[in-house]
Amino acid sequence: MRPIKHGLVALNKINTGTSMHVHQFGFRQLKAATLGILLLSLLCWVPSAFAETNVRASVDRQQISSEETFTLSLVADSILFSGEPDVSALEKDFHIINRQQSSRTNIINGKVNSSRQWDYTLAPKREGTLTIPAIPMGKFQTRALTISVDKANRQTRGANGDSVYLESDVTPRSAYVQAELQYTVKIFTSINFLDASLEAPEVENAVVEATGEQRYQTLVDGRYYQVIERRYSIYPQTSGELSIPALTLQARVEGYRPSMLDPGRLVVKRSQEHHLNIKPPPAEFKGAVWLPAKKLVLAESWSKDPNSIQIGDSITRTVNIQAKGLLGSQLPALPTYTLNKAKLYPDQAKIEQGDEQSEWSGVRSESVAIIPTEAGELVLPEVRIPWWNTTTNKPEVAVLPERRITVAPGMMDNVNSTPLSTSNSASNQTLSTNPAENTLATTSSSEQATSNALLWMVIAALSLSNIGFALAWLRNRNGTPSAKNNVRVKPENESEATAFSKLKKCVQGNADASSLRGALVNWGQCYYQQALSLSQLGARAKELEHYCQALDAQLFAGRDAEIDAKALLDAVKKLRATKPHKNAASAPLAPLYPST
Repeated sequence: MRPIKHGLVALNKINTGTSMHVHQFGFRQLKAATLGILLLSLLCWVPSAFAETNVRASVDRQQISSEETFTLSLVADSILFSGEPDVSALEKDFHIINRQQSSRTNIINGKVNSSRQWDYTLAPKREGTLTIPAIPMGKFQTRALTISVDKANRQTRGANGDSVYLESDVTPRSAYVQAELQYTVKIFTSINFLDASLEAPEVENAVVEATGEQRYQTLVDGRYYQVIERRYSIYPQTSGELSIPALTLQARVEGYRPSMLDPGRLVVKRSQEHHLNIKPPPAEFKGAVWLPAKKLVLAESWSKDPNSIQIGDSITRTVNIQAKGLLGSQLPALPTYTLNKAKLYPDQAKIEQGDEQSEWSGVRSESVAIIPTEAGELVLPEVRIPWWNTTTNKPEVAVLPERRITVAPGMMDNVNSTPLSTSNSASNQTLSTNPAENTLATTSSSEQATSNALLWMVIAALSLSNIGFALAWLRNRNGTPSAKNNVRVKPENESEATAFSKLKKCVQGNADASSLRGALVNWGQCYYQQALSLSQLGARAKELEHYCQALDAQLFAGRDAEIDAKALLDAVKKLRATKPHKNAASAPLAPLYPST
């Protein structure tokens, strides 16, 4: 037992001594490690602090007017950041007028320091205190800045010698919801523009349509100005307050010493803001569809004289709803009707927008083909459309009166109405001794022979047409279609890109209308991944509706229709840029000074 105990005591002593030794060693190492960590942290902090001072933002001015610009400068050490700053957040409150980039390299005491600088010319979108947010630059970001934007002194414009200024106006100042507002913005300049751009108005809860542009010269306080006038129609979609924001003009004007190296002086001007009261529909209006317009009429036209039709004839009636102060898309569909003694084949409605030469701002056209099946009178019902006159501020009703058409018996009815026994009975009768009676009998026989000849001509024509259809069917069955119509319909395993390439070749090769139609239908089926006819494609893609109707009219209706193949291709390109079922965007006005 003792040796064991002695051994245990010895072991404890040894362990105790070892523990004390390790403890003393760890304390010294801890102090050293702490100092090392502090030194390492200091070394790491120094580059970080250096980076913060070399990724920075600054402005040349902190207080400006709403019609002035300022410069935002971003600087970064090339070692810390080698990409491009993301300045998209600036577009919330500022217009980015210009961008410039430069680099700088310094050598001090043999040490090379390289930096990059980005300069942005900014114009405020509104008045007040605006914030320039922190701009991310790699792993770092700049500090946020604030700019104070004051209201511009508009009393000094024009009269006190402003070379460039803007004016805007909107009429009427109070209107009904969905009624037209006429918005006009004018650019006055007494100096030459090297280039200029004017943004289009963007109004919340409203539809904006550009209606035209005009350029002229005017005299203001003894000084001649060139005027660029742009006009818009604004259709508010909700009642209450409507705000039309100020528009911004960005222009470069000639300097005192024009040269190729001188880009010109930058000018930024802003128009006035407008706030209007939009009223809801009045209670006294009882129509099913709210139609506020300055003028609205109903008119009809016929493909031929409706008073000279017979059984089996085809005649087309077109009814137009024409409005001043409304878009074509705002006009309602006409009420449907049926006729007991005729078949009706309605066509797709056509929506048109007016231009500067037209009295009407919107037109909706509906056509229907009428084929009488019985002789007698056809009664087309009266058409009534209630609307609100915004000029007189009173309700009105546009009326297309009832129309009655008399249908005459057709040629086949006259033939069938002649008894077949007439010839037999006439042959069994003895000729009269009266010469006058014999003359009448001969005349009657001649008329019957003429009718029979016409009947046989009709039968022969029908037979020949059936033979022609049979031959065409056999030719197509044998796989020998004509080159004109040799266009596949939704070929298997063909991509949309391939179908578009074929359509593009048809347009570039000035292909005939039939080939163009086939290529368009082929692309549409590949794009929407389903079988579609030409009319179904037009109904599906409103951008192509006009071209589809023109192709159908030229190929099947026998009407001359003007088809702009290049415009059709452009419409297809715009549609391809969007997803199926996505509405397309409206096209802006041309730039003030387009590049040549």
